[in-house]
Amino acid sequence: MRHTIETDVLIIGGGSGGFGAAIRAARAHPGARILLLDSMGQLGGTSTVGGVNNWEPGIGGLGVHYELYARLAPDAIGVGKTVHFSSKEEPYGFSRIDPHSSYESSLRRSALSKPDVRRVHFEPDIMAQAMHAMLSEAGVEIRYRTRFADVSVQGRQIVSVTAQPLDGAPPYAVRSKLFVDCSGGCHLARAAECTMAFGEEPHDLYQEPSAPDNASPIVNGISQVFRVTPAAEAGVDELPAAASAPEIQAWLAMRTPAAHVTEYPNGDLCVNVLPTMEGAEFHSMPYPQAQAIAQARMHAHWRRMQTDYGFDRYRFKSMFPLVGIRESHRLVGRYVLREQDVRAGLLQQPRQGEIIALADHPLDTHGERRVKGPKLNELAQPYGIPYACLLPTEYDNLIAASRGASFSHIAASSCRLSRTMMALGEAAGVASALALRSGVAYTDVAIADIRERLEIPAFVEKTLSNWGLRNLII
Repeated sequence: MRHTIETDVLIIGGGSGGFGAAIRAARAHPGARILLLDSMGQLGGTSTVGGVNNWEPGIGGLGVHYELYARLAPDAIGVGKTVHFSSKEEPYGFSRIDPHSSYESSLRRSALSKPDVRRVHFEPDIMAQAMHAMLSEAGVEIRYRTRFADVSVQGRQIVSVTAQPLDGAPPYAVRSKLFVDCSGGCHLARAAECTMAFGEEPHDLYQEPSAPDNASPIVNGISQVFRVTPAAEAGVDELPAAASAPEIQAWLAMRTPAAHVTEYPNGDLCVNVLPTMEGAEFHSMPYPQAQAIAQARMHAHWRRMQTDYGFDRYRFKSMFPLVGIRESHRLVGRYVLREQDVRAGLLQQPRQGEIIALADHPLDTHGERRVKGPKLNELAQPYGIPYACLLPTEYDNLIAASRGASFSHIAASSCRLSRTMMALGEAAGVASALALRSGVAYTDVAIADIRERLEIPAFVEKTLSNWGLRNLII
């Protein structure tokens, strides 16, 4: 007979969203049993194991990101300033740690000139350790190297899931009152047959100004991130056999993808090539096959950076084990965030009283796209994400907090960043605690209570005033 365990809140996925959900739920309801399952060996997902070891500039709200920064400071984290902007001749951006830049300077992207933009660089293992310590202190149970495998439903309720340890141990069932899907592609919601989207939506569906006339399977491109370290002498790394293959060299000869380079506190560099592979291509084949191709391409691209772009005083150090996936399946929930919401911003977007997280990253697609009209670009002001974007229509005890939440393809290109995902998780965690205490469904939790606990109303008012946005009211 298969073993069954009981919990109050089950969180699938320990990335930024899963961490935010777990810490907020545990702190808001200390007596609750909270279990987090993650397939990797450490927390953080794409932002740690996937090598995207920086928080891009963007409004963050009054969240736990402040605590994480404080735990890593001063030796394992820093604020970066761009010292080289990408050009046609040298397609890479280079961000070095600037000791004179404050953490607060990283908490804005919209309406800033490029030289004023700041991002946060950190050591991934130390970040993951800090996340683990915070959850352990809060009483969250974490089971690493465990994959969600199946789901059992009854009516409008998720009843249990099957957890499969990756060490060969037998699977077991987890029964829970509430379920938080923080997997990148909302795998739990998808397995439970929630309505999902994949690729570009047609213009007629949401009337987005930049949407193509017809739907397509195009999604944001992926990155296979790697790390390099300073060398005493100039030189180039030996090219692995896989990177010398004709198809890899042909790919490199036909493309000049841009590299996003950030400096670690110890002087190593994180290299994120945009895109390593088109999203539709990546999702068309098994993960191991796609990753092997992506890694070979990156070794070939690194040789180009060493020989053509002046990185010959660095040597390859390591390839990150998780592919950086920007987009896959997305929930079609009770409200779908769309391009109009993003462009309208805090001053004019609908559902302002339902906002539970903020973002101001540009509408930022990587790789192939068929959008039309104005170029997707920087925003004039921040916008909010309504609570209904986290709620599927099919279930009452399931909430989603990841890049796979209810966003259109275009909107997802803006709100997919780590600190935004953490904020979505925090909202889901607070909603879980409130739902548990009151014995109600996620849909019956008072949004005003979630917003107050996250201090959203006060933060929005402060932002509108401090950023001079009140002057933009039409």
